[in-house]
Amino acid sequence: MTKTKVLELIDLYLSAFLTLHGQEPKLINKNGKVIFVFDATDEVYGLMTLFNSNTEIPCLDLITAIKTLRGKMLSARKTGNGNGERYGYQTR
Repeated sequence: MTKTKVLELIDLYLSAFLTLHGQEPKLINKNGKVIFVFDATDEVYGLMTLFNSNTEIPCLDLITAIKTLRGKMLSARKTGNGNGERYGYQTR
């Protein structure tokens, strides 16, 4: 059985850019911090190069992808909105 290599990112903007181009991440909660996990493929690395070269993209599409991914990220967190027990979430 071959183990698939993965790429773990904490950058919301890069993750939103990858999502905008059809790469859906898995969200993992590590000690209250959400990690975006993508398959480590040549396509993902190519898109990362494109992102870092400041390519032109539709602004509103990227903003929508950021908002959508941020919502998923907040839902994946155990502490909800970061305010802990004040809003009924366990922080320990």
